[in-house]
Amino acid sequence: MTELARVTIPQPEPDLQPAELIARARAMREHLREEGQATEDRGTYSPETHQMFRDAGFYRTLLPRRFGGYEFDVTTFLQVVIEIARGCPGTGWCLCLAAGHGVHIGGFFNEKAQSDALSPDGEFAAPLRGIPMGTATKVAEGWQIDGMWDYCSGSPYSTHAIVAVRLIEDGAPTGEGLALVPRKGWILMDDWRHRAFGMRGSGSNSITMDATVIPDECLVRGSLLKFDGELKSPGYELHGNPMYAGHPLGYLQLEITSILVGCAYAALDEYERIITTKKTPGPHGVARVNSPDMQRYWGLAAGKIRASEEVLLAMGRFYTKLCIEAAEDEKGFDTEQITSINASTHHAVNLAWEAVELLFRTSGTSEGGTNGSRMQRYYRDFSTARTNIGLQYESYAPRFAQAHFGLDVAALV
Repeated sequence: MTELARVTIPQPEPDLQPAELIARARAMREHLREEGQATEDRGTYSPETHQMFRDAGFYRTLLPRRFGGYEFDVTTFLQVVIEIARGCPGTGWCLCLAAGHGVHIGGFFNEKAQSDALSPDGEFAAPLRGIPMGTATKVAEGWQIDGMWDYCSGSPYSTHAIVAVRLIEDGAPTGEGLALVPRKGWILMDDWRHRAFGMRGSGSNSITMDATVIPDECLVRGSLLKFDGELKSPGYELHGNPMYAGHPLGYLQLEITSILVGCAYAALDEYERIITTKKTPGPHGVARVNSPDMQRYWGLAAGKIRASEEVLLAMGRFYTKLCIEAAEDEKGFDTEQITSINASTHHAVNLAWEAVELLFRTSGTSEGGTNGSRMQRYYRDFSTARTNIGLQYESYAPRFAQAHFGLDVAALV
């Protein structure tokens, strides 16, 4: 056995269970809610909150146990994110899109890359940008990375970045790849919070790299955005967990949906505060909670949000099932099944949006229509999230049909 094969990192809490991790996230709700405005102003959550997340184990949720992670399942992670986003949607986005890529470091990169990245203490978080906005040029020491990648959500507290690159070898383009770059190899730009309409606290900054050199094992060939599964998953053989054989396009939409389900619950919580503490307009106002209209609005919204959560969790379990089947079957993932996850979770997002829009509209001008109010922030956060290319459900629907009818499935980008 080689020295590398003996590298292991202990978990801080070996007996930690998924239910306790979710409970820890739920217990932070009021802290995150109180920090919401400061998080938006700062562009990310505070260093103190970051330390709380580290202590709670959130960053380790999906990391391999061998390298200090808890290796919980995807559905557990989605439930953690819902609870965090229910306290602060921007924080939920920032945490999710940094901690959520434990499945990618554990799946796509080989043993040496994982060992080096996660040593000595199992600390890992990374934004993931799947559109190749820079280059990887083959050099004697490995690969030289150059470029600027925008919308690197989760980057402020990340230890690494995972970015798509265009490969250049012997002066000619040779395809695409995915580069794993440590924090010292990139520069974080403060170009998000001041221009964003919403999700200002999501840490969706750009990052730049200028002649950063990474070793060969930190680059894998293939595209993150293709349905044919051209990215290999050595992590399954290394860890024996089908989660590390997952298809990225089945997983990435689950992340965003979990954040927005949490955002919708945040709006519902705020609506409950409003209708239980304020009266209806006019000289004979009554407690809003006693108004049949307000009861109707709350009931409609609560039902839509609950339905969206159930769709999300069902798709999380379905994704896990697909991972198990793909690990057992050399044929890998079926494109129609992968696109069905997107199709279903898109409508979960639509249900949650309908709820947030209703709650915002009926909360009153003194709430939703007032700068600095929580209801307005949740509305802006969800509105901004809906501009994400991954949520353009009209564009994905034809791909679902193409896969079903055995036609060529159009590339995403």
